[in-house]
Amino acid sequence: MAAPSSYDVVVVGGGVTGAGVARDLSLRGLSVLLLEKGDWGAGTSGASSWMIHGGPRYLEYDWDTTRLSCQDAGHIVSIARNLVYRVVFIIPVLPHDRNNIERMETAMEVYDRFQPLKHAHPHRRLTAEEAREAEPGLAPDVIGAVTMEEWGVDPHRLVFANVQDAMAHGARAMNHTRVTGLIRDAGKVIGVRYQGPDGAGSEARARAVVNATGPWSPELGAMAGVDIELRPAKGIHLVYPHRISNFSISAESIDGRDLLMVAHAGFTLLGTTDDDFYGDLGSVEVQEDEVDYLLQAFERVFPSIRRYRAVRTTAGVRPTLYKWRRYEDELSRRYEVIDHSTQGADGLITIAGGKLSMYRLMAEETADAVCRKLAHEAQSTTATRPLPGNESDPAPVAELAARCGIPAMAVVKLQGRHGSNAEKVLDEGATSRVLCRCEPVTEGELIYATRHEQVRTLADAFRRVGVTGGPCAGAACVMRAAEVVGRELGWSASQRFEAASEFVRGAWLGRAPVLGHSGWAQEELAQGSMRGLLMGNGTR
Repeated sequence: MAAPSSYDVVVVGGGVTGAGVARDLSLRGLSVLLLEKGDWGAGTSGASSWMIHGGPRYLEYDWDTTRLSCQDAGHIVSIARNLVYRVVFIIPVLPHDRNNIERMETAMEVYDRFQPLKHAHPHRRLTAEEAREAEPGLAPDVIGAVTMEEWGVDPHRLVFANVQDAMAHGARAMNHTRVTGLIRDAGKVIGVRYQGPDGAGSEARARAVVNATGPWSPELGAMAGVDIELRPAKGIHLVYPHRISNFSISAESIDGRDLLMVAHAGFTLLGTTDDDFYGDLGSVEVQEDEVDYLLQAFERVFPSIRRYRAVRTTAGVRPTLYKWRRYEDELSRRYEVIDHSTQGADGLITIAGGKLSMYRLMAEETADAVCRKLAHEAQSTTATRPLPGNESDPAPVAELAARCGIPAMAVVKLQGRHGSNAEKVLDEGATSRVLCRCEPVTEGELIYATRHEQVRTLADAFRRVGVTGGPCAGAACVMRAAEVVGRELGWSASQRFEAASEFVRGAWLGRAPVLGHSGWAQEELAQGSMRGLLMGNGTR
């Protein structure tokens, strides 16, 4: 085991909150080690609906969460301009809905009070004819609708932008690094033991340890002998590889839950369920009845939904604060910063609960608690300090596309991930070759991500640059991606093929629940091509 290193703070958990805590503390001048057992944003953050939103449904029982969400969403929108985009919803009203059009408009009028906090526009009321003109796919018996504006965001890039800025200000950040234990001395937590990507064990001493592991918080707390009560809630999404509607749409499930079909820039997310979860956090699978539950709700307001083919599903677990005898959907999205000094684990601080839209505020309050404990006087600056790539305006799309010889859409995607740093990414990659036509990612960007953004697997490459995220689901590009990443990481030919096979096997669990007849046919072709390539190169 290597000699222990020393830091002011060790942050455990590389989701959006942990990354935000590491960034905040680094900007305040503290030395920070950030550890993530998988990849950045690969857990709860990445399994979200890809939105920074206020949450009008919380108005019924938790106004404060709506207010704080909208307020912090406004800060996030300001510091991460390249990552966010407007998402406009149509909320249709059908006969016999729980809420009639008058009640829906009243709710939106209340929500409008919070919209300026997140730089969003107020709602509009639509007649049935106006609603069907704007969204022809709506059910013919719609009697009216209201609109609502939220913000979309790529959570994987949001997480990494926070990691990137933390490292730029002195933090050390390690993914694929699992904490195996906490170091304790006379009732005080003084560091962590961890195992790196190479399997080697190490120790890090720290004046404070932050538990930002989301639904895994009770596991880390148990290492210090403290109980952390959560009520984990599972949520799934169906992913369509293109927009299937002009606008995002809200629907009501058979049990009265509000569900969303979110039309993002080049894909659609349909979700989400909200069920108590008692299983293995490392193996959250999507069930066929959960898929049917979502489709049943949306075919009522968008009858053609079953004609579209989802390419995969996502599943995640929310770290909801514990509450007995409340329906899952009504559980608060509040958060809590817990100092465990009164439980015999001084030096350990946990941040639990909350939602992606409030990550920056949660990180600030956690960092405040750490600074109080360490008697470190410094204020948070994360509400106004731009994230990397937002320091200046990006180059015009047409100009950059012409100079680098790549499609304009590839530039749009690139700037959406890197902002004003897009040119630097292309220049270092030194190739304009497009990796996959259905998801215009350049080989140059993938090279850059592998060199500078801690890409260690093809799944990491998917999160960092969106490779395999298009309609082909990797069938046309997974082998090429393995070649590019493999060259940078020094993989042998057999290692490249094994990496591609591992990615296909891992993606299978997300695709299987939504494979219809044509989907199975595509899957068989993709699997057949993989087997042929592997056997043709003498591997098994």
